[in-house]
Amino acid sequence: MNYQKQDKPKTRENLLFKELEDGGVVYEPAMEKCHSLNASSAYIWSLCDGNFSVEEIINTIKKDFKKFDIDPEKAVVQILQKFEELKLLEK
Repeated sequence: MNYQKQDKPKTRENLLFKELEDGGVVYEPAMEKCHSLNASSAYIWSLCDGNFSVEEIINTIKKDFKKFDIDPEKAVVQILQKFEELKLLEK
């Protein structure tokens, strides 16, 4: 899926998320599957509640992570595409 800046990604409601010191874990009970997230992916996950647009998520990342080694816009879109590929987001 090509994300537009106005899209508001939302995680599937039947997933469990546990925040860890250095990231987080998403658990799919129906599939008995775990997905390990690094710190930046876990942070983006926390913003995928359907209330924030892709543009707002990007702006939040820019504000909260001043020293970003890569383009925040590209990173957010790549992470959202990975979540989509793993079917972790609602359609």
